[in-house]
Amino acid sequence: MQPSYKYFAFISFQSADAREAARLQHTIESYRLPAVLCRQDNTLPRCIKPLYCYLNDMHAGEELMQELKLRMEQSRYLIVVCSPHSARSTYVNSGIDYFVSLGRRDSIIPVIVDGVPYSGNPETECFPEALRRHFPKHADPLQDHSILGINIHEPGVTRRKAYSRAMLMVVARMLHLDFDGLLLREKQRHRRRAILWTCLGVLTAAALCLTWYKAQTVDVALQLEEATPQNVSLPQAQDIRVSLYLEEEVKTDTLHSLVEPLLFRHIPPRFIGRQTRITLTADGYLPVDTIVVLQRQTTLSLLRDAERYGQVQFRLYGASHPERLTLYVADQPTHPDKEGIVRLTIPIANQRPAYPVRIGNQTDSIYMPCGESDIIVYNP
Repeated sequence: MQPSYKYFAFISFQSADAREAARLQHTIESYRLPAVLCRQDNTLPRCIKPLYCYLNDMHAGEELMQELKLRMEQSRYLIVVCSPHSARSTYVNSGIDYFVSLGRRDSIIPVIVDGVPYSGNPETECFPEALRRHFPKHADPLQDHSILGINIHEPGVTRRKAYSRAMLMVVARMLHLDFDGLLLREKQRHRRRAILWTCLGVLTAAALCLTWYKAQTVDVALQLEEATPQNVSLPQAQDIRVSLYLEEEVKTDTLHSLVEPLLFRHIPPRFIGRQTRITLTADGYLPVDTIVVLQRQTTLSLLRDAERYGQVQFRLYGASHPERLTLYVADQPTHPDKEGIVRLTIPIANQRPAYPVRIGNQTDSIYMPCGESDIIVYNP
């Protein structure tokens, strides 16, 4: 493009074709020439703009014809939107005549949006009279000076594809490029874009699937089992308080027996297979505070507190020399100290919620758990 030209092209059309003209302007100005062509020839512009479209760009209060002439003088090419409407337009015809008078006859590019060129039928003729006059079609091929219009409607091709090819023809003619070569490069660019968008689509789908997977939750079943020897005489574990620590969140629930597992619902799957803290508290059992590798089925052991029902301690009241007495607690002999305090440890296998206490012929009971405040009165 020569420095003296302000516009790449002046788009001339009749108002009935304003929509097509605006679309043509937007398409060409939005087109970016393949970078490889610009590297091969640094005189080629990457973008073909601006284009002048007089109904879009006209300033209020300006005289139309004077403005048109000025803009045409500043434009390297004249793009004529050809249709039966423009063929009968005084503005379009006078614009073609003026552009030819500037010595730029070979810089006119007809773009056919409707009708048939050189049809001879006023109803279908799309080339303005001025265009046919400056580019006459003759029956004799040697005298035929007709101009080839670029048709946006190509038989056997989709409307979108035909329009795209027509715009490439306009670009090729304006920049003096080989259309077939430009079309090939455009196909290669579209292929690369398709591959890129496909890859982006796959990555996006993968990211969405990963996000969806992370958003899903699982249920974790926590099964508790008693690790100490079974003793049916003692109360079984119940109302077990369980806490599951998940980073900043703590899930707490109560398990009422060891028969059924405790189900923690809606656990993010990222915690499965990771080390997680779990705490357990139950009456008569040792507290548990442990780190486990969390699985969907997780088992933990409970140990009885051997002192809960096994550490017997009470005061024998009423004996003058209690240390001389022999007591039988659960048939196990023992002696109080001088203060009358009885201390005795019962093995887990023999533990009971209450123990019979026999002193000579006197029989009483001590209920667990007990301590120094528990008293058995001795009646000699």
